Amino acid sequence: MNDQDALVTAVLASGVVLPNPGTGFLRLQAAAADEDAGPRELAAAVVQDPALTGALMRVANSPVFRPRNAPRSALEAITMLGRTRTLATAASTTMRGHCAGLDATAIEALWQASACAADFSYLFCRGTEHRAWADTTYLTALMQDSGVAVLLRRTPEHAHLLRHSGPVLEAATRAVDALTGCDHAAAGFLVARNWKLPDVVCEAIRCHHDPHLTARLADNPRRIALMLAVGRRLRDGPSPDWTDWAEPVKEEFGVDEIGLNRLFAEFAARN
Repeated sequence: MNDQDALVTAVLASGVVLPNPGTGFLRLQAAAADEDAGPRELAAAVVQDPALTGALMRVANSPVFRPRNAPRSALEAITMLGRTRTLATAASTTMRGHCAGLDATAIEALWQASACAADFSYLFCRGTEHRAWADTTYLTALMQDSGVAVLLRRTPEHAHLLRHSGPVLEAATRAVDALTGCDHAAAGFLVARNWKLPDVVCEAIRCHHDPHLTARLADNPRRIALMLAVGRRLRDGPSPDWTDWAEPVKEEFGVDEIGLNRLFAEFAARN
């Protein structure tokens, strides 16, 4: 994906202001980029930021990661989550912080939906032969709708559309695109690129609502984009958003509707 993408160019030309990642996230990102850094170094990078610390504790104690012993500190949470999931939680929390002043109920619905989809995408990936990409998939899924928040920062009057869940919320994100004349997937791509997230994350976010674009990607970002679609399907059930993804997902992972319903039951039983 590059700047010649017409929708990306349109977002840039629209006057949308991309949020900055903030000092807390930048400190964590710098620590995570150091291959010699361990959990202690990562914890030192976030301990000065109460919002990031609290978010890491909540995620580490969630049923999805099934901790044997509840983490009691940022260090214990980071040790359990690992580098990429720690970065994912920090990125999502930072992005949410940029939504101050917007319709609180709508933003809560958006981020809860992203978190739920991320949990399902992560669990699905863990069950495939591509399980090594589970943490990166989790990061991508958490940030997949960050572009919606970017568009709403410019046109906050449309935020009320997101006061829903499931397929209705997905339809509302498309409505925001139509009303703003922008594309939230393209805006999310720009956020991810601006925040220097991995290229596979940026590319999968750009294509997460367009399976035709996904087909042009290299294997890893294409599979991640497909797993994001699976996460939304498991979250929402069969929906218009899922229609165009069902066949490519079946071709890639061999999972049909019956299999997805079985997976949903299995995942629900874990929580």
